Amino acid sequence: MNAVHCPSCERVLYNRRASQCGYCGAHIPEELRFTADEEAELDRQLAELKALRDKREAECDQRIEEQRETNVTFFDLLN
Repeated sequence: MNAVHCPSCERVLYNRRASQCGYCGAHIPEELRFTADEEAELDRQLAELKALRDKREAECDQRIEEQRETNVTFFDLLN
């Protein structure tokens, strides 16, 4: 993917959803911004990644809890 640059200051546009350049505030033409379909696809991908991350975090939390429940410490053996 090629970087898209502001037509005014020529810096890389870090937010192609915005109507103004984040650096110089210049108006960003429609043809340089994401279309509604591109935004929807990005939102779908982000939601998918968030769901995967949440699932992995839940699995990790579960494994940690299982380890806590099964770990026997030296002090447990004294009782």
